[in-house]
This record gives sequence, structure tokens and C-alpha cells, in this order.
Amino acid sequence: MGHKIALVVAVEHYSHTEIPQVVYAEADAVGFSDAIALHGYKVQATLLDSKATKASIESHLRRGLKRLQPDDQFIFYYAGHGFSNSGHNFVTCYDTDPNDLEGTSASLQWVFDLIEKSACKRIAMFLDSCESGITKIAKRRGVYAKMSEAELDEFFGAAEYGVCFSACKTSESSYPSNILKHGIWTYHLIQALRGDAAKALEKGHRLTAVSLQNYLSTEVPLTLRKAYSTPEVQTPWKYGGENRDFQIADLTEILEKRKQVKPGYEQLKRALLREVESVRVSSLSGFVKRHHHVPDYVSDRTKSFVESISKAEIEERVNNVFHAIKEHLNYKHREILSETGRIVTPDFEYLAFCSQDEVDPEIALITEELANIKPSIIENEAFNEVFENRFSQVVFEFPREIDVSKLIDEIEDLDREDVIIKYDHTGSWCELSFKDSEFSLRVEGRERTINSDLCRSPYELLQGFFKIQMRLAGTIALPALKA
Repeated sequence: MGHKIALVVAVEHYSHTEIPQVVYAEADAVGFSDAIALHGYKVQATLLDSKATKASIESHLRRGLKRLQPDDQFIFYYAGHGFSNSGHNFVTCYDTDPNDLEGTSASLQWVFDLIEKSACKRIAMFLDSCESGITKIAKRRGVYAKMSEAELDEFFGAAEYGVCFSACKTSESSYPSNILKHGIWTYHLIQALRGDAAKALEKGHRLTAVSLQNYLSTEVPLTLRKAYSTPEVQTPWKYGGENRDFQIADLTEILEKRKQVKPGYEQLKRALLREVESVRVSSLSGFVKRHHHVPDYVSDRTKSFVESISKAEIEERVNNVFHAIKEHLNYKHREILSETGRIVTPDFEYLAFCSQDEVDPEIALITEELANIKPSIIENEAFNEVFENRFSQVVFEFPREIDVSKLIDEIEDLDREDVIIKYDHTGSWCELSFKDSEFSLRVEGRERTINSDLCRSPYELLQGFFKIQMRLAGTIALPALKA
């Protein structure tokens, strides 16, 4: 087995400010480096901006290709501006001078000459640079002159195990996405390499030159239409690599590791159990019909009113839980803190509160929560007796919001008959349910909520959560559930 070597180059900002910025080029390069590292590639260098001078790029290519042996594999990734002169293609460098484009940029023909002299014959190039038009429109990647297809066709067409993937045809531009924080083409390339794009794989685990190109050709235009209100065109292109045995990567090991999910109670550090009961405001014990009116709007005043007239209901719940804790668990008096709406023990915290419904002002929501749960208490029978049939939700809150729209696309791409997904036109939330299961998952903002059709004990509810994780193991949806 030979060595796997890669050189990754991205120029986002140029020393000559007349050359437009290449938006997200650095993020693309870093993401690509991380993705190929998963497949055993040693990144010779990741040259970004001021490190990506003409001298540095050519030096790394010259030294890297010279050392390679017949069994080795080499990848060259480039993100930046490209152009052509007299049928020969060039990629720009950090120090490219607009007044001497050819003399201060890196020639692809020069790279091809190095490859032909190298003992290594398994070469893959990824160019997010084949763009056209002299433009300074910020959203476009392309400047200067149209790159030449003929040079790329000639070299890679003759190479049995050489392939070049281009972000677009030479007459088009490559576009970034402000939502994805990447170039659209490179984003999908990274997804495929990471194993997060099932449609890019042949036989469920092989990423070949053909399967990758088919995937990029489908997904890039779809994402482009979502990212831009104007009808832009970007057609991912491939030169060479027609042999179906040309494998870019085998994702068997990566996908197998995902299947080896071992749900653990340590995930509770971000979780709480919840049950919400809806009651009419007029049914609360503190509501006096002769003196009070049911609110028909929501304000700070009406919220305070609902909270004040529900004190008896909250006190009753806290009192019942306190006595159940004393009966079933062996805590000493000084180990339990009990106050209005709250009980704190060494192993968990119980809360109860009432609030006005933001949607229907005539409704009050009585909420009970179990938080700060220690993993060691979950399988304790006495603990589960205290909270038997009390909760129907497990709620996880994450520090950052998930891209729900992207998750919806990924779930639908799984084509799983046992998974049912619901969402609205905004794509701000989605709900996953599973055939033959009482448990479902709602993803919205920073929250992931596991819902059960029935109230369960903490142990039973968490086992349902783990079952959902296992059913999604090995899929790109699993990160949405990783606590």
C-alpha cells in the first residue's frame, strides 16, 4: 500500500486588491483538508492566502511529486481565480500581478509536466477555479479570461488513473453560499468525502470518480437555486476518470464507525425531561369568577396574572414529588432543597411552573421538568417509581442552531420507508416519526425534542431516545441527535 499525499491551496484575499476576493476559499480548503484526512491522506501543506505565493505553490508541487512512488496517490485541491492564455490554463497565486497575469500565476501545463515525470500515476485534481468573465461582482468566483477545456481534456483523457474535477464548465462561474459558509461545489464535495452524502456512493460505500461527478452534477444546481433568487448556472465538470474502477475513496470504515453508536446516559448533560399540561386559565384555583377576567391577549401583565393564580397547582405538584422522594429515596434532610416550584437533590433537580400560552391566551401551561440528572440514577428503581408515568418528552438544547432545511434534504435522500418526515414551507422545523414506534423527534432552532405518545418513567423515556439514535445510526441524520 502506497502513501497518500495531498496539497491544498486557497487564495481568498490577494496582495493586489484589484483582484476580487474569493469568498469562503479558506473555509473550503480547511474543510477539504479535514475530509481527505479521514481517508488517510497526509496533507503536505495547506497553503492559504499569503502562504500561497507562486514560489511556494510551485515548490511544494515540485518537491511533492518528485518524491512519489508508483503505488502512491496524490491529490491537488485549489480554490481561487483561474484564467487562460493562448489555450493554456493558469491558477492565480497570492502575489499574482494583474499587470503580468501569466508570469505571476501557476501554469497547469507546468503541473501536468511534473505529473508526467513523476512515478505516481494515480492523480486527482479538484479545481474550484474554472470560471469566466472579467468581473468584480462579489458573488462570483471568476475573473479574467475563459479557461481552456482542450488542455484539461487532452491530459486527463489520456490518463487511466488521472481525473480532474472542476467546480463548473469553463464558460461559467462558481458560486458561494452565505448560508453554508462555503463554495457550493466544494461544500458538496466535502459532504461526499465525509460520508454525509449517501447518493454519492456506489454500492453504499465506494466513492468513485463517476459516482462523485453524478452526485455533484445533481446537488450543486439544486443548492444554487436555493441560494440565489436570480437564475444562475453552474455545471460541475469532470475530465478523465471514466473507468468505473477509479475509486476516490472507500467509506466502509467511516460508515461502520457510525453504526457503532453506544448510547450513554452521559448525554444527559444537555437534556431534561418535560411534561406540559394545558388547562384553561379559568380552571386555575386562584381564578375568582366575580373578580377576574379570562385574558384575551398576551402581555407581561397577563403572564404575571396567570402565574399568580396557579400557585396552588404548583405547590401541590412540588409537595407530591417531595413526599415521593422521601418515601422511595434515602436522602437526608440536608440533602434536599425544597422551595417554591423547585426541588434539588444530589442526583437531579425537579421544577414545576405555570405560564400563559403564547398562542391561545385563555390557556395556561403547567410544566414539570427534570434536569441536571446524574447518569448513575437513571437505572435506579426507586427513582423511576418517583417519576413513574410522569414525562413524555426528552429535550436537548444545543449552543448553535441546526440547518433544518439541510437536514430535511438529507433525511429525504435516505429514502427510508420506516421514516416519516413532516415540515412546513419555511423549513424552520421538522418532525421525524418512525413506523411501529411511539417515539418521534422534533428539530427546531437549538432544541431537539423526543416525544412519546405516552407518559413514561425516566428510564423508559431515555431508552426510547436511544432507540431513535440506533435507528438512525450510520446515517447523516445522526449528528442531529448527538448530545
